[in-house]
Amino acid sequence: MANRQDKKGRSASGGEHWTKLIRTTMEEPAYSALSTAAQALYPWLKLEWHGPDANNNGKIRLSVRQAACRLGIAPNTAAEAFHDLQRKGFIVQTEGASLGIEGAARAPAYEITELRLPLAKKGQDGRKLYREWRPGNDFPVQTTAPNNPGGIHGKKTKPRLKNQDGTVSKIETNDSYPVLKTDTACLKNEDENAILTCGAVSKTKTSLSYHTQSPENGQGIEGRAGARRPTKQASASGPIAQDLEAIGSFSSALLNSRLVKSGGR
Repeated sequence: MANRQDKKGRSASGGEHWTKLIRTTMEEPAYSALSTAAQALYPWLKLEWHGPDANNNGKIRLSVRQAACRLGIAPNTAAEAFHDLQRKGFIVQTEGASLGIEGAARAPAYEITELRLPLAKKGQDGRKLYREWRPGNDFPVQTTAPNNPGGIHGKKTKPRLKNQDGTVSKIETNDSYPVLKTDTACLKNEDENAILTCGAVSKTKTSLSYHTQSPENGQGIEGRAGARRPTKQASASGPIAQDLEAIGSFSSALLNSRLVKSGGR
């Protein structure tokens, strides 16, 4: 005689809570194709079934966090196990996750196709969709929609920056000279409004140019790699020219002072 069960499918006499795994189900090709995590998750889902007298098939709820805690795996791995069971036809999602009227979160509801539904006809068994599964012909997977698919105030939000924290090179023009500016973004927190203030900035600027008189048009030739060396007629311009003039004046003054001292002797 079967033990009496309460509304949650547990033994009213205080016995152990158990479920059964049918060997023919475990020998199905779909079950063999399941991942290890999905095979371990399936008995936990069946434990949430309240039995034939209080049949709750179609409203079986087990959250991803609960499954991850019971299996000792990461939440992402547990979520993938749910998807794998859906792909192979062992479960079907009947309701999506929600916060509920009072703000209490509710996990998605599932139907275990191995078990009969509450409103099924007498003698009718479960749908057993896993028997129809074939390699390369998976069943559709229903995933949870985002809480705010329309964005803030109905505006689509921009995607966060991902894998865009590399080196950014910019070419600028400063005083008619090319300047190479390299900015390295610090986007560890993937903030799309991050200011590039922590990068390494390198600037290359030429302040000294050589000017050689051209006999044809009288225009000068800018000094660069591969250009001719300046001749005697070349003259420096810019701040360095002022420095050279000051050095020349100082040398002349020093030489004159030495000549005066030597003539006095």
